[in-house]
Amino acid sequence: MTEGVYIEPLGLYLLVERSGGKIARIFLSGELPAQDSVLARHIADYLCGQAPCPRAELETSGLTDFQRRVYDVVRAIERGKTMTYGEVAAHAGRPGAVRAVGRAMGANPFLIIVPCHRVVARNGLGGFALGVEIKEKLLALEKK
Repeated sequence: MTEGVYIEPLGLYLLVERSGGKIARIFLSGELPAQDSVLARHIADYLCGQAPCPRAELETSGLTDFQRRVYDVVRAIERGKTMTYGEVAAHAGRPGAVRAVGRAMGANPFLIIVPCHRVVARNGLGGFALGVEIKEKLLALEKK
């Protein structure tokens, strides 16, 4: 079942899917959730700078070791800060794996908790699965 909450500044719902008590996926959508979610509200409050990042157990069994390392690096990026794909690759122990970091960001199932929007290109924002406009809005929310 999909739980969620509307995030006014984005014009989208933050949706959470669970599997066996763990978070299987966090994503943004225009789709109305099946029900409201306390966890989604906490994540939205964190995004908007009104609360700390909620503790949540993530379902990571389907991830590669590299994705786990990359997501750990990305989770450590502070609100309002960014790192380049190359910096993330280096911190994950694979300095030449810039494109692989980009693929890991594109496959990120845990939006906001693993803040892939904070990973940028060396000369600009880089890509984002939901479009660069949403990436800009997410970064702007965190700078407030």
